Amino acid sequence: MGRNAAIKHYDATPAGQPMELFDTVQADAPIIERLLASPWIVRASELVARDGACSAKRLGEVVEVSWDAQRQRPASFRRDGRLYVIDGVVQVWSAERSWWDPRRRVSRRFYRVIARGGVYDLAYDRAEGTWLLLGVHD
Repeated sequence: MGRNAAIKHYDATPAGQPMELFDTVQADAPIIERLLASPWIVRASELVARDGACSAKRLGEVVEVSWDAQRQRPASFRRDGRLYVIDGVVQVWSAERSWWDPRRRVSRRFYRVIARGGVYDLAYDRAEGTWLLLGVHD
């Protein structure tokens, strides 16, 4: 039967192990209502509306980026005369839109990076050959 035979014959619900946290669907309603009423649970949109705080800023400014050819990622970027050395890349993704229409084409490679204790969204616009700073996350 192979080395996974024990897994195939294992009882998925052994005696004494409850399947559900609550007996019925309605049983969790009082807990959800109490959590939603608590002062420490808020939506991000409520933070901005309540006290003007914001967890992210959308930008769109052109920045100068130095490329690390060995690692195939941005090494640093310069914004407002200050150099931001990139400590790490959190996420990389691409966006392609309207590739069939040269007037509306969007072809960008995005890099979410950590630099100077902040999280920044950089994008390389392949059509224009420029780097953009799209967002800053606090």
